[in-house]
Amino acid sequence: MKIFLSAITMLALFVALAGPAAAQNGYEGAGGQVQSEVQDSGSAAGTTASDSGSGSLPFTGLDVALLAGAGLLLAGAGVAMRRVTRAPGQA
Repeated sequence: MKIFLSAITMLALFVALAGPAAAQNGYEGAGGQVQSEVQDSGSAAGTTASDSGSGSLPFTGLDVALLAGAGLLLAGAGVAMRRVTRAPGQA
């Protein structure tokens, strides 16, 4: 039982620390390029992101697979806790 809780705790720590570690160099080198593009385009009123004509959404840094994995991990932990804390006479 203690090994199981230790493994779940370690896995939760790995998941919690993976996001910030992966985000440290996610935009390395792109900041200056984006800043120069914004400065070159000017500040014309009424200009929106859809006016650029690129047709794609910007990268926000959200890792959907990590988010889904964390959700599955939390759901599994909930099921495991429910089984462990069930009264002895219940099936």
